[in-house]
Amino acid sequence: MRKLPLVLMTAGLLLVVLLAGPPRAPLYLGDRPVLPRAGFLKALFKAQLGLVADYFWILTINRVGTARKISEYRDIYYYADLTTDLDPRFAKVYTFAGITIPIHLGREEYANVEESSRILRKGMVNTPEDKRIHFQLAYNLMFFERKYREAAAIIEELAKEPGAPEWYSGLATRLYAQSGDFDTSLGLAQALRDSAEDDETRAYYERRVNEILQERLLQQLDTAIQRHQQREGRLPASLEALVSSGDLRELPADPLGGKLFLGEDGRSYSTAARFRLEIIYDEKTEDGDRLVPKPLDSKNHDAQPH
Repeated sequence: MRKLPLVLMTAGLLLVVLLAGPPRAPLYLGDRPVLPRAGFLKALFKAQLGLVADYFWILTINRVGTARKISEYRDIYYYADLTTDLDPRFAKVYTFAGITIPIHLGREEYANVEESSRILRKGMVNTPEDKRIHFQLAYNLMFFERKYREAAAIIEELAKEPGAPEWYSGLATRLYAQSGDFDTSLGLAQALRDSAEDDETRAYYERRVNEILQERLLQQLDTAIQRHQQREGRLPASLEALVSSGDLRELPADPLGGKLFLGEDGRSYSTAARFRLEIIYDEKTEDGDRLVPKPLDSKNHDAQPH
């Protein structure tokens, strides 16, 4: 019985020393920082666990402020993971780390994406009511990992939440279409159209249905263009040339009533829509700057029909 006060006193002294010292650069074992095990900290500082979690949250923030290299941004994951092991309900840690960890390498390639998504998935499990974590994971899946179908399923669920932005539903249909899952995208758009309570909303989703049909058609045309280019070593002169070469049986009609044409970038477009049904990708620099994503309209194309 006499050992218990001594253990508590020792733990208290260790906690004072831990909290009083300024953050220091971590030691490393291989490519990861050496951090104490969560189980050890829980056993040693059971009565002061909240303070210890706060301390490692401060260290997480400190790593963000001092990070300069890709590996140092990856360290943020380990600090955030330990912090949320100590306090799984510490919701802001998941979002903060998830946003901060990925680094843009150029040409739409990113580092540390796996760690970012991992901490966000952990947050979805431990704080399912925090929808910001859900959206941030969907963002990762959209812009970093190109897992459009999984992102679409998350956004579709978020769209059902009270007070959810109206554009969530439109984004979900767009993501399903970009994943190639046109049946799900089309079914969702048709359901939203049929359940619309006003003419304006109904007209919006009626157009979305036709946009999905158009994108499916344009992707089929893109495949024919690529097939021609691989065989002939050059792009066709026009979409009509794909019929002459046998790559298409006929030039189909645009569901939106426009004229289909071959763009200067070697892809197919329609005069009825300024944009393809795709996502604009953001870029995050190593300085931590993030451009605001534009989830509803995609790459503008200034080419004119031939």
